[in-house]
Amino acid sequence: MDIKSLGKITKWMESTDLEEITWRNGESKISLKVNNSPESHNKFSSTITPVCSPSIGVFRFAHPGKAAVLKEGMTVKKGAELGVVAAAKELKPVPAPVDGVIKIISVEDGQAVEYGQPLFFIEPK
Repeated sequence: MDIKSLGKITKWMESTDLEEITWRNGESKISLKVNNSPESHNKFSSTITPVCSPSIGVFRFAHPGKAAVLKEGMTVKKGAELGVVAAAKELKPVPAPVDGVIKIISVEDGQAVEYGQPLFFIEPK
């Protein structure tokens, strides 16, 4: 599931009286919960942790000359390098903030990224 689909599902949920939805595809599972009460309208919670870009630049899955393959469903450890952002001549690592499973990869190798842009979403274990 990509970030656009996740946004569409969230908007749809806000327009209904549903408060929680779980989506499963094989072994993958995403649960979203929306609180539709007037005092907390437009808020939702999820167990998925975003991994955001540390700077503006070009995202790479690996350092130049090295191969790295990340796929949705892979298990990662906290601190593991998921990729790098090339900004000027500096490579800034993108570490996993938690132990868990990569649920969504929302960036492609060589894609320009903004500071704080979600690159991955990890379900903590």
